[in-house]
This record gives sequence, structure tokens and C-alpha cells, in this order.
Amino acid sequence: MVEEILREDDGYITTLSINRPEKRNALNADALFSMGDILSDLKEDNNIRVVVIRGAGDNIFSSGVDLSGGSESIEKTIKGLEHCLNNLISYPSPIIAMISGPAIGAGLDISVISDFRIASEGARFGATLVKLGRIYYYTAINRLLSLVGIAAAKELLLAGKLVDAKRALEIGLVSQVVSSDQLIKTTYSMAKELAEENAPLAMKATKLTINKLLERHGIDPQIESELRALADEVNQSEDAGEGVMAMLEKRKPTFTGR
Repeated sequence: MVEEILREDDGYITTLSINRPEKRNALNADALFSMGDILSDLKEDNNIRVVVIRGAGDNIFSSGVDLSGGSESIEKTIKGLEHCLNNLISYPSPIIAMISGPAIGAGLDISVISDFRIASEGARFGATLVKLGRIYYYTAINRLLSLVGIAAAKELLLAGKLVDAKRALEIGLVSQVVSSDQLIKTTYSMAKELAEENAPLAMKATKLTINKLLERHGIDPQIESELRALADEVNQSEDAGEGVMAMLEKRKPTFTGR
């Protein structure tokens, strides 16, 4: 049986590889639950000081959530996504996203949650859900806003187009852009420096402090229920169903505004 998420430990560093190249590393429920479970286990492993997340192969990070199943499959996948993202957000040590090729939708959100994003020149980024009649969830929008600001977030979310690595660097979406043949070397050089030269307790305390300070400027609880209802309404609309069906049938969707 093929493992959806590959784990490789090397000293203080763990690499998690999204291993669904035949699906452009789209994340199904099994992959999402697996990544969440591994991260949960790693929280208890004091020997691991840095996590690197990448896509298996050299050409893609992740094309997002796999929506090819039926409604029950999609529902399970969404629960898996919540499990995965919650464990990413709460992971106490530094996470580096090593991004080669597209990072779309959930792939984009995983990279945004990561503490460092190192991209190859061929990387692409986007949240193309408006082209499927769906909405990027409000918590993911909030994370993106915090990272790149209003104008760049609108560029990504309303246009629904992919931006290249150069533009991603300009808007602060990535930390570094390097050539494809330097991506692995640059990523693991940073990972090794973090793991071997920085005090692990100090890194954890610094990351927790930053996250706690950001929470103070987070989503107002008074509007959270409204945002949740808005996302659910759009993602359960006729247009959302049409968008997914059109994608699976490889045709242009016909949206009706319902």
C-alpha cells in the first residue's frame, strides 16, 4: 500500500513529503489525517527540532484538496483538512515549506501556516476556488491577510489566478526564491542551522509568543459565526456543485449565482 505522506527523520530534522504525484499531490482524507497524526506525534518527540514539508517529486508542492470523490468523500476530506491544519498551527517548532511547482488552495494554506517558505523559480501560488464557485475558508483568508496584506490577498483570492515565484516574493508570500537545483540545498541548510545552532526551547517560546500576539489581532468572535455561515452557504451552493462537476468533466463551468 502506498503511503500518502512519507516521513523521513535525519537527526533533528523530519521531512514530510506529500506522496500523491499521480494526483498532482492533491490531498485526500487519508493524506490529511496522516499528516495531522504525524505532526501530533512529533509534538511529543523532543529530538525533532525542525519539520520540512514538501511534495514528492520535483515538480509540485500540492494542487490542493482532492475533490474527486462524492459528497461523503468530500465531507471526510474536509474533516481531514481541519485535523491537518489544526496540528500544523499548533506545532511548536519551526516548519519550513519547500515549494517546487504549484501550491494551490490547501497547498497554499499549508505553506502560509509554515514559518518559512522557500520556493524554486518554477513555483506557482494561488487560491482558485472562485473559479469553482467556492470560497476560501475565512480562517485561511485571515492567515493570508496577516501574511501578505489586503491588496495582495485580493489579487490572489478575487482574481483566482496563480502568481509566479517572483510575484510571491514581492508580496511577502515566500521567504526566498532560488533556482530549482539549489532548492534542496538551501532548504536543508536553513533547517540544519535552525536545528543545530538555535536553542530549541527558545525557538518554541518565540514561535508561541508570536502566535499568541497574532491571536490578539485575529477574528472578532462577534462576526465569526457570520463568516462561518457565509462560507458554508457559498460552498454548499448550486454554483459550488457546478464548479466541481465542471472541473471533473474538464469543461468550463456555467455559474448562475445560486
